[in-house]
Amino acid sequence: MLALGASAAAALGGCGQDDPAVAARARTLSLTLDEYRVSPQRTSARAGRLRIVARNTGVLTHNIAVVQHRRPIGTQEERRYARSETAQPGESVETNVTLRAGKYRLICTIANHDNLGQYGELVVK
Repeated sequence: MLALGASAAAALGGCGQDDPAVAARARTLSLTLDEYRVSPQRTSARAGRLRIVARNTGVLTHNIAVVQHRRPIGTQEERRYARSETAQPGESVETNVTLRAGKYRLICTIANHDNLGQYGELVVK
């Protein structure tokens, strides 16, 4: 039991914040959406106008939105900078956004997909 817990902790230690950010190319950020992930999970781009293209490889509908980095507390509204249309399975959607330097979250706004892990981080330099 102890060995199982240690190997699970080791596996989790290699995920998330240690992964290098994938940079946008030619002012376009390409993402993949499925149940319940945004891939790549860590991305970066230069400040200014950015095109975000997201392909739904899952079996449910998904979208992509750029929102404030820190989730709001209580009744505060979450600041949304851009959101795509809904993508059916196999479809691609896109949105454009102009961002200043900072950190943002990339989320699916359908149902509770964000709470189930369908989010990523965008660092704008």
